[in-house]
Amino acid sequence: MESTVNTLLKEIKKSQTQVARSAKDEVRVMRAMLNDTSYEVSTYDNNGPAGSYCPAKDFKAMCASVIAGAAHISNAEATAMMENYNVSNKDASTMVNVSKEYINTYMQTGRKLFLGGRETSAISLSGKHVPESTRLYPEKVGVNNDGTPRYKKTPSSVPAHESIRVHAPCPPWVK
Repeated sequence: MESTVNTLLKEIKKSQTQVARSAKDEVRVMRAMLNDTSYEVSTYDNNGPAGSYCPAKDFKAMCASVIAGAAHISNAEATAMMENYNVSNKDASTMVNVSKEYINTYMQTGRKLFLGGRETSAISLSGKHVPESTRLYPEKVGVNNDGTPRYKKTPSSVPAHESIRVHAPCPPWVK
């Protein structure tokens, strides 16, 4: 049986021992999101609740449109084909990769990427250039008389790199 998104999220949170990357969980969540037509999120705008969004329905409609265009069949026939289609791990992995690359590419525009208003959040991302700098890091230099390690601050060069800034003010509909 396919995992529903909410069941899977609870399962992952329950078994989580640390905040770390899990490529397996990324694919599992994407697969559940693209297969679970009962999973919907409420969307919000500055005036409060604005509607809902179901990723699975949107994805299946997009795929039906692609199939109808490529195979020169009716949209109704393509939609019927997609109704029973279950996204595989390979499909979900591709969607995770495309989603990540979209964010990485869009960050290069210098514009904010609004992730959409949700019940308790209004999060945006923007690219940020971090210039080259020198930072002080602790370096172990010996042992104190009581047996504890002794450290000194050592300068280390950090090359210029790109980062992402998160913008997450308290949304007006929460205030």
